[in-house]
Amino acid sequence: MNWTNTATGWNSYSAPPNHGFLKVGQQPNIELTESEKPRETLDTAPARRWRPTKPGLITSPEQNPSGGLFGSTGPDPGWAWRVVAEFELPSDDPDLKAVIAALTMARAAAAGRGAIREDVEVALALCGFWDQAPKYVLERRERWLAAVPHELRPGSTAVAEVSLDILLKQPEQVHYMLTHNHPQDGPGSS
Repeated sequence: MNWTNTATGWNSYSAPPNHGFLKVGQQPNIELTESEKPRETLDTAPARRWRPTKPGLITSPEQNPSGGLFGSTGPDPGWAWRVVAEFELPSDDPDLKAVIAALTMARAAAAGRGAIREDVEVALALCGFWDQAPKYVLERRERWLAAVPHELRPGSTAVAEVSLDILLKQPEQVHYMLTHNHPQDGPGSS
């Protein structure tokens, strides 16, 4: 087959098509050594195991700290602040918002989901925002509000004092439990 490059007038002859690759023969007067012969290409080596290069790097889920100041984070704790902000609270006190948001985040994290309106309703019930709330619930709310400015995480006193079993109840059940419990057996009392 003859090829002509019309721009330069260059003519060439090629052998029958061999999938785009031209094979060049070995010259008889040159002998190839073993190192000059073509070799198979090797695959990349398997990846080496990663090891932490700095002390304190977490390498497994078991090493992730929890409890104390680390707590147990829910799927989206920031969403709780938005849900609380859209809720009509009885007061515009920022300390109250912090306590309500902390209880809302704790309930949502315990349920393994983002915060919903029901979480805010339970938090308001725990703070005694309903008709005829017991005196000990109102006193506890005042203690929680007084503790907020001194806490590293605002609302952590409230979260620490409320048991998980009451935190996961429905708002009506929380009202009933707080109304019918004596202050000595109430949630959070020791």
